[in-house]
Amino acid sequence: MNQEPNQTRVATVHTLFLVCFCIALMIVDHRFNHLEVVRSNISIVLSPLRYLVSLPTMTGSWVGEWFTAHTDLLARNNQLESDLRLLNTRLQKMQVLQEENIRLRNLLSSSGKLADQVIVAELLSVDQNPYRQLIEINRGTSDGVHIGLAVIDDFGVMGQVIHASPNSATTILISDPDHATPIQFIRNGVRSVAFGNGNTDQLEIRFLPATADIRIGDELVTSGLGGRFPADYPVATVSAIREDSSHGFVSVMAAPKARLDSSREVLVIKPRQR
Repeated sequence: MNQEPNQTRVATVHTLFLVCFCIALMIVDHRFNHLEVVRSNISIVLSPLRYLVSLPTMTGSWVGEWFTAHTDLLARNNQLESDLRLLNTRLQKMQVLQEENIRLRNLLSSSGKLADQVIVAELLSVDQNPYRQLIEINRGTSDGVHIGLAVIDDFGVMGQVIHASPNSATTILISDPDHATPIQFIRNGVRSVAFGNGNTDQLEIRFLPATADIRIGDELVTSGLGGRFPADYPVATVSAIREDSSHGFVSVMAAPKARLDSSREVLVIKPRQR
């Protein structure tokens, strides 16, 4: 029973001794800095421990920064790809507009060389198959277009208006199987008719005399006969000659001057009143 008070007194004495010892150390260190070396050595010993203790926090911070930077880079990369696609689209549109501008300049340049009045039109639709070769243009009777007027592009004759409404008109191409174009060979003045065969790359001139002076490369123009087309408009170039010796005739194949399958802008010819 008496041991417990004795133990309590001993513990109290030890505690007071340690407190006084600590206070004495602090006073001595404050006055004379004798413990500076001890603190330095302890700090060196504890530095790895402090680093290990702070390592999880530092690692978390590094990982967070890496993910943030990676996310930012991905976002910037996606934005740059979107901007690049937009710029490429705009560039393609500019190229199309530039090509269209060149075609229009060529078309207007051609119209300036003509003695006849012209109406500039654009294609609305195309109906081309081996049996029918038609195009629809965006000019009609309200613009002065009527049935029978010739249609050309900046290279040559394309066809003729066969139907006109107030705001549009239908043109039959010279390559249509039901169309025939009165033509004349520039070099020798021979007159004939060029028939369509459903092929936009080819016209046929049939039943020419075997004695006719026809050569590959001869240029064909409208003859003006029949009043269907004004005279002297480019039509085609002779590309092949087929002889039929048994009947004494030759057939001529000619490549149309006009771009029947690719022109987007055309001119409707209005002959001047004489």
